Amino acid sequence: MKDLKYSILALICVLFASCMGEDYAEIEKTGPNKEPVYTNLITIKQLKEKYTQAINGNGLVKIDDDIQIQGVVTGNDIESNIYGQISLQDETGALLICITAPNLFTTLPVGQEILVDLKGLMIGGYGQMPEVGGVYTNTNPSSSSYGQQSIGRLSRYEWEKHYTLIGTPDASKAEPVEFDLSKVSDSKYLEDNCGKLMTIKNVVIKEADGKAKFAPRDGSVEIPGNAANRTFKGINSNNLVLRTSVYAQFAGNIMPEEAIDVTGIFTRYRNTWQIMLRSINDIKPAEVFNIDDLPGTGLGTAESPMNVERALALVESGNNDPAAEVYVAGIISQIDEVSTQFGNATYYISDDGKDTKQLEVYRGYAINGDKFSDETKDLLQLGKKIVIAGKLVLYKETIEFTAGSKIISIE
Repeated sequence: MKDLKYSILALICVLFASCMGEDYAEIEKTGPNKEPVYTNLITIKQLKEKYTQAINGNGLVKIDDDIQIQGVVTGNDIESNIYGQISLQDETGALLICITAPNLFTTLPVGQEILVDLKGLMIGGYGQMPEVGGVYTNTNPSSSSYGQQSIGRLSRYEWEKHYTLIGTPDASKAEPVEFDLSKVSDSKYLEDNCGKLMTIKNVVIKEADGKAKFAPRDGSVEIPGNAANRTFKGINSNNLVLRTSVYAQFAGNIMPEEAIDVTGIFTRYRNTWQIMLRSINDIKPAEVFNIDDLPGTGLGTAESPMNVERALALVESGNNDPAAEVYVAGIISQIDEVSTQFGNATYYISDDGKDTKQLEVYRGYAINGDKFSDETKDLLQLGKKIVIAGKLVLYKETIEFTAGSKIISIE
């Protein structure tokens, strides 16, 4: 009887499971692991342009259109500095998605590509930083903005309905680009690139003294919004800061004093860049440039002029200082003009005297900076060896000695 009883029970379970099988499959296909279905895919840049008014006005708008974006997760809450948010980036731009859920890094690791169905979600700006999420209502009765609504976080339950995983995580899809420090105060550069994963190279934290920590709660640094802003030597704090949450796992770490390369999510608060580290591993010692690592010969000094190959490589490497005078030795390979009217000449030099791999000398002067005259107009001759002192620059796509260089020797 016992065996018969268990057999009947087993049969009932099999029949029940059989009846529910299709429903189980349906349930599995409604979560983030469902097959992606594309309806109206747009780029992140197009999304930001569509809702520019809400973003720039720090407003809040519900997305009623059936539109989608697809991108790669470049930052998450793995060390609690970026909390309740992920950064999403495609080839056109980036934004933040705000979610009320811990351990987002477990399901949305860096390098995970996702499709996001935006209909029904909110979009807006926090300090003009583009964010997608839910609604935040200020419930502090003593606040001047009591009752006001702004962009906030989605519940995890709601978020699960709106995204689909695409493939498996691939960290190589989340490689940072180098931040262009020359555009640190460029409003268009800020608007186009905020939210991206970037690296700023060879910077020094101004407040680092061997004891100061990133974001201590000991009163040694102001903590607006539960985060500390640290600055870099030579960079205006109104333009760029390193922002660390007091809840970050590395908040109590001592800041490095040496030159560093800093990678992070480059968010914005109004007109200020705010770098948000994803983990302490986003800080690395700056690579020390060694000119001997470049191809070619010479140090670029009067005693040891560079050859043309090294001069070109120096500019191409990004380590050239356009304000510094350097010495380059070569052979005259092409002469475009010698002007006695203006006293300068435009010509080219190379290492072998041929018109390949040349360095342009643009409106350079004669020996020791004297102007070319009727007496010296024939000084330049193809095949002559020459040493020139001047400033190397990249003008459009041409590497050249900019106007004002001088001939040190010619033979």
